[in-house]
Amino acid sequence: MIRSLLLAGWVTSVCFCAAARAHDHPGPQGKNPLGCNPSAGEACFHAAIDDFHTPDSPHPDASGESYFALNATRTELRYFISIDGLNLKPNPVDRTEPDDIIGIHLHLFVPDTVGPHVLNIFGLATYDMPAEDDADLVIDYHHRTLTGIYDDGDATIDPTTGQPYLPFFPLPSKPLSNWLDTLFRGDLMVAVHTNATGFPAMAIHGHISQVVPEPSCIVLATLSLTWFATRLRSRARFG
Repeated sequence: MIRSLLLAGWVTSVCFCAAARAHDHPGPQGKNPLGCNPSAGEACFHAAIDDFHTPDSPHPDASGESYFALNATRTELRYFISIDGLNLKPNPVDRTEPDDIIGIHLHLFVPDTVGPHVLNIFGLATYDMPAEDDADLVIDYHHRTLTGIYDDGDATIDPTTGQPYLPFFPLPSKPLSNWLDTLFRGDLMVAVHTNATGFPAMAIHGHISQVVPEPSCIVLATLSLTWFATRLRSRARFG
């Protein structure tokens, strides 16, 4: 019986600790700023954005977090991107300092080179080429956050064909539906460019990985208490 009580107490304490950690984590809603809901069929993703592994980085104090939620029908990818240590300015003509962000994109990860753009989110696609292709983009310049919804309608249309550009074209935005397998494989990344790095070099970046939800505390507690009750009944039955 003592061991059963200890187990129930341990599960309860784990739940309280997990809840405390979630509230302590930065972001508007703890670890889940987008309200991603796997029980409703959504897939959740995360990328820590940094460049700590790069020697002589021009932005050693820059970092960021990004969260993604793919809806159950796999037609919309919501995102939340937060940047620290770099400047996010509303007016392109004011983006002249080394730490000013001049472009934020989703890229295909290709080892030893720079992969093609998947979605142009903010600023320029490259020099003298403005590209903010997400129609749902919302920017909080004061807090340096960007939110939006990536879908097939954000793809750049080739004027010669009237269709989205093919995946290997380097700079245009592409349809989300063409990149779902790549997203689940973990081969997409967030890329942030500044004046100090220019293009195609990246100031900071992060690989997008799927977040596997932890077992629910309610489920764990229920299993623990069920096991506890079964033990009690067994003891009562056999004296």
